[in-house]
Amino acid sequence: MYNPPLATLDPSELAELKLTVQQVVDDAGYPARVRELEDSSANTDAALWTLLAQEIGLAGVGLPEEVGGLGGIAEILAVSEALGASLAPVPFIASTVLTGQILANAGDGAVSYLERIAGGEVGASAITNDKGSPDLGGIAITSDGATVTGTARFVAAGQVAAFFVVAAHSASGIDLYAVEAADAQVQALNPLDFSGPIATVSFNRSPAVLLVTDATDAIAAGVNVALLAIGADQLGGAQHCFDMTLEYIKVRRQFNREIGSFQAVKHRMADALMLVEMARSGLERATWETTENPSADASVVKAWGSDAYISIAAETVQLHGGIGFTWEHDAHLYFRRARYDAALLGDATFHRERIAANLQW
Repeated sequence: MYNPPLATLDPSELAELKLTVQQVVDDAGYPARVRELEDSSANTDAALWTLLAQEIGLAGVGLPEEVGGLGGIAEILAVSEALGASLAPVPFIASTVLTGQILANAGDGAVSYLERIAGGEVGASAITNDKGSPDLGGIAITSDGATVTGTARFVAAGQVAAFFVVAAHSASGIDLYAVEAADAQVQALNPLDFSGPIATVSFNRSPAVLLVTDATDAIAAGVNVALLAIGADQLGGAQHCFDMTLEYIKVRRQFNREIGSFQAVKHRMADALMLVEMARSGLERATWETTENPSADASVVKAWGSDAYISIAAETVQLHGGIGFTWEHDAHLYFRRARYDAALLGDATFHRERIAANLQW
């Protein structure tokens, strides 16, 4: 099994990496430009992804060095947090992290596909059940060894993928296949988050390359790292919402005083800060400490991050008063991303059940 290193950069270098990514995304006009994607079927910025993936090298973050990868868990989380803070519409988590980590655990047959991802191509993972959760028992795709048939719902970045990594039932259990996008039928969905590409992907005796049999462990390893990355995306967005709201309540005046001076508002901001720091603590533990139960820890991060981001995004709308409900303000864009992230790869309820199962409660 491939286990990415915890970190290859020191904390100051990680901070510099995060700042570089955020500056590039900010220079591209985000989060304001997310509005332009409302009617887009791709829900991504291909030019921005090319810049980040190929010129800065983000497409290879966390992947094995032999395929052009670099960095480890800390680098993945630093990049994800920076992208989440700016609502960058790029398939970093869906392609580099989720699909890349699954392929990194899929043996020698997956090397050529890993190289494509590290080079900037988008690979998507068809591994979810009809509710969008990574419950392999609920997968509705089967294989006869040479082709795959069935449908995967809520496939992240499915509409912009060059190929799919597909989990399918076979005589030996759950096997992993690669299918080119040209051999699949893709229906882009209309997500609440304009910057969150999601699709239903169907296969009808589609030609497939077998990567590995009994792929349960490989898929779980990729999902665990992806859940941490989603948690970092949630943290970045939640922190941005908190900071944005904090600045607003310092200058917005009501009854001849700043609204931030009212005790009720202080209490709500204190609760929001506590949620941010709880989400951060889970991620820092995953970043700097080796865990004995990565599945449980990843689900903790996802559950905490989902609760925190949804709550803080809602408070951002509320504490901005009338302007927080407008199209022109960014608050609703973060509220949309919070809901998208919460559902991606299983909601908080699914992950609390996953924690209980992993800890045999």
